[in-house]
Amino acid sequence: MGVAPILDKEPTLIEVQPAVLQQQVTVVGDTHGQFHDLCRLFELFGHPSTDKVYIFNGDYVDRGAWGVETLLLLLAWKWALPHNVLLLRGNHETNTITRIYGFYAELKAKYGAASKALFTCIRRLFAHLPLAALVQSSTLILHGGLFRAPPKKGKGSKRRRASGVQALTLGSLADLRQASKGGQDPDPERSSKNFIASDVMWSDPVNEPGLRPNEARGCGTVYGPDVTQSFLADNGVRLIIRSHEGPDARDKRQEGDRMPSVDSGFAVDHDTPSGKLVTLFSAPDYPQFMADGEERYRNRAAVLHLSAPDYATPAVHSFEAVLPRPQADSFYALPSWTDDEDELAEQRPAGSTDGSVAAEADDAEAPDGCTVDSNAAAVAAAGNGSLLQMSSETANAAMHARITDV
Repeated sequence: MGVAPILDKEPTLIEVQPAVLQQQVTVVGDTHGQFHDLCRLFELFGHPSTDKVYIFNGDYVDRGAWGVETLLLLLAWKWALPHNVLLLRGNHETNTITRIYGFYAELKAKYGAASKALFTCIRRLFAHLPLAALVQSSTLILHGGLFRAPPKKGKGSKRRRASGVQALTLGSLADLRQASKGGQDPDPERSSKNFIASDVMWSDPVNEPGLRPNEARGCGTVYGPDVTQSFLADNGVRLIIRSHEGPDARDKRQEGDRMPSVDSGFAVDHDTPSGKLVTLFSAPDYPQFMADGEERYRNRAAVLHLSAPDYATPAVHSFEAVLPRPQADSFYALPSWTDDEDELAEQRPAGSTDGSVAAEADDAEAPDGCTVDSNAAAVAAAGNGSLLQMSSETANAAMHARITDV
């Protein structure tokens, strides 16, 4: 069995109850195609194993030059240890964003004519990824953060509900358990079933109280410390770990929306009577590519270790980037620092509001019955990338090999 059926069987919210021997859960934030830094992370903190749980909090591809290698390595570990490696979904695991920020172009550069079929399969795989993990009923891990409750039926027109005209109501763990994973492009304008998936992937914390639409990004919400406090208290949670913002996004927030720096890979955003909300970012010296004249952030990255008995008191471990990096070219246009809706509108495929037209075209060109388990392995074979389906001996050898150059 390949990876897609494993992910498909996982619920939207994975509830993790570590076994007696699993005294540590390691949480990893955005990695963004920085393959060599991911390898360094495993060297520093250990590979996944039967007595260690890893939870990766989305954004595996885009921006960096090695999204393919990063994704395949993580999928190989997921295939080898499905209960010990959890892969959550970020906003870059969507059709539209991967077309803008480099992953689709990377596939075309590395796999040529086979890239369209491979991209179709990977988009379908992304749609299977769970949105969140709850560790020992006390620590919630999700990419962007808190989310609104789904609209109630019969309250005005479908369009009014989808556009979020009514006051926003904070969602709950019960709502998250029942939510859809969002499909290939979670768009609440098309279906109110996608509200939670879109919010989980796109939302951001702020200092001001309240829950309101995220105008800076054009989707998701922004939520203040009072909202975090309410969620923690109402759901019996003590810690929320989110990712989604690197040093560039924090640096370029508007003056009134400033939040703590993530230059160390970690920041406490909300500290409330019921617990904390923190941001975790695991791509050091990010972004890999910057426009001429821009000063590099030279940030460190971090992982969080959650330990028994409560798994709600994180130990922060930072690390530096692997430098110098091998020579590589960017697969997306520079400068491009944020994922805001205005920029997306400018770069979407012609005739499409959300990438769906281009997606349908690619689906039409893909082989019949294309699945990640079959054709993805075939089209990736030209680059020895068939980690989506391989023997356990080959997978283990690939994962444990010391990678010195790519």
